Amino acid sequence: MKEVYENLPNRLVAQYPELPFENHCYLRIALDWLFKAKWDTKINRPAYKHLTNQQKLQLRQLLRSYLSNKKLLLAHHKASLTYRKSWKKQLTLPL
Repeated sequence: MKEVYENLPNRLVAQYPELPFENHCYLRIALDWLFKAKWDTKINRPAYKHLTNQQKLQLRQLLRSYLSNKKLLLAHHKASLTYRKSWKKQLTLPL
């Protein structure tokens, strides 16, 4: 997981200097997409300690795909924001 947490997110920051993302944002986008939800509502923090081997592979593939596919990255970012807005709404619903 060292490659995912140290190299790929930093490479994405360098690849897309025009985007207002820090390296952890790319991880958030990919993790949210992977879980189709705000990721830390599905697994405990830190993610790298709780991902299955299959999920680690998928995360790595997503981050690599973002290097060559900015449209995919932006689509996944939009989905991530939607997952997070949905989660916030759930917190404010009356019981």
